[in-house]
Amino acid sequence: MNRQDLYRRLPLPAQQAMAAAYGVVQLPIRHGGRFRSDVRDLDARQWWSPDRLQRDQDQRVRAMVLWCAHRVPHYRDLFAELGLDASDVRTAADLAQLPMLDKETVRADPERFLPDPPRPKLVAQTTGGTTGTPLAYWATKDAVRFNYATYESRTRAWSGVRFGDRMASFHGQPIVPAGQERGPFWRRNPAFNQLYCSVYHLSDANLPAYLDALTAFRPVVLAGYTSAIHRLAQYVLRVGDTDRIRPRAVIVSSETLLPAARADIESAFGCPVHNAYSLGELVAYVSECDFGSMHVSTEYGVLELLDTDESAGTGRHEIVASGLFNRAMPLLRYRTGDTAAPATTTCECGRGLPTVDELTGRSDDVVHTPDGTIVGPAPMSLAFQRVPNLRRAQVHQDRVESIRVLVEVDEDFTVDDESFMVAELAKRLGTALEIDVERVDSLPRTSGGKERVVVSTLARDRGDR
Repeated sequence: MNRQDLYRRLPLPAQQAMAAAYGVVQLPIRHGGRFRSDVRDLDARQWWSPDRLQRDQDQRVRAMVLWCAHRVPHYRDLFAELGLDASDVRTAADLAQLPMLDKETVRADPERFLPDPPRPKLVAQTTGGTTGTPLAYWATKDAVRFNYATYESRTRAWSGVRFGDRMASFHGQPIVPAGQERGPFWRRNPAFNQLYCSVYHLSDANLPAYLDALTAFRPVVLAGYTSAIHRLAQYVLRVGDTDRIRPRAVIVSSETLLPAARADIESAFGCPVHNAYSLGELVAYVSECDFGSMHVSTEYGVLELLDTDESAGTGRHEIVASGLFNRAMPLLRYRTGDTAAPATTTCECGRGLPTVDELTGRSDDVVHTPDGTIVGPAPMSLAFQRVPNLRRAQVHQDRVESIRVLVEVDEDFTVDDESFMVAELAKRLGTALEIDVERVDSLPRTSGGKERVVVSTLARDRGDR
């Protein structure tokens, strides 16, 4: 029995104790070591001039490329094949000499992206990305802490939130069994001063209980998936109870923040919404400042905006990113599948960090369950993370009683693998929803070439009216 199965079988007090213990274990992993010095360093660097930031980024590019060319099998072979010396890549612009890297290439043989021994301590991770394509990856402990330091310095601080402030989180871990009909639908994490709320129980019947819990908790910040927080905001506006939850800020991520959703959230909670963009693969970080601009963290990665076959005709550019700090599994010129547009104005905040506009690519439909719960694409993608031999998956819904899951699979994909995937979906959607699986040669894409996690013909709840 794995830890997740044990957790689900425990009574509520034991689940709460386990959640609290998890926070105690994670606190030094995320916020130990160089975390605080990284935060101070990032706080100072944001005010550097654009030229100084560019010189710093170029130096980081040279260091990472040299590491990759000498220590990482994939890149060592790539440089030899190209007849390219690592010393020829001296600036961020010089990365264009390398081919773009697809997720499928990494997924096919992830070991080739790990450095030769002796290796730093590796922390295993998984990501479902934005397309339902599972990918195993690794990070060093220092990289994990730098990632959280960037979030602290470039997202929370810009939102007016301080380290340790009370936070109510709406992310994708199934902390409450999907079939559970009675609350509480949240767990406390005292180590992070956090109320972790399930995004899989946000039905009309349960939303009053969420509102009561949040009122009692008095969060300084609401953070999580756009679709989940928007769902809560719509309920608050519908019942006219806008005075009960008054955080200092709302931070959303993982799904596109559309203008109407932003307006609903700000009206419901009486505070600004701050948008953030990053990837589990640790290659890019973009966050919204207090003047409303989306700034690229140049120390984190190089972000290129390119015209590709998939983005042609969309008016946007695909984000291709190169990570600059994770030496456990460095990814150079990694195709994210997301899109953005170059900035057309200069931000008045005074920060030297570059900006981008129209950050999109994570706008999907949602899944409706028979009990009225609405689940967005980001938590749905988590269901596919650990499924063996799965290449890609996409959820289709035409009736509220059922979903159809299209899957691209390896030849080793078994009945047990399919059963495991269905069980992972049921953890998040409950057992009342019928789940049918259909194997396909390739998933359908949008007119812009984008793979979507969820495609629905039901009434949408996406905030894009």
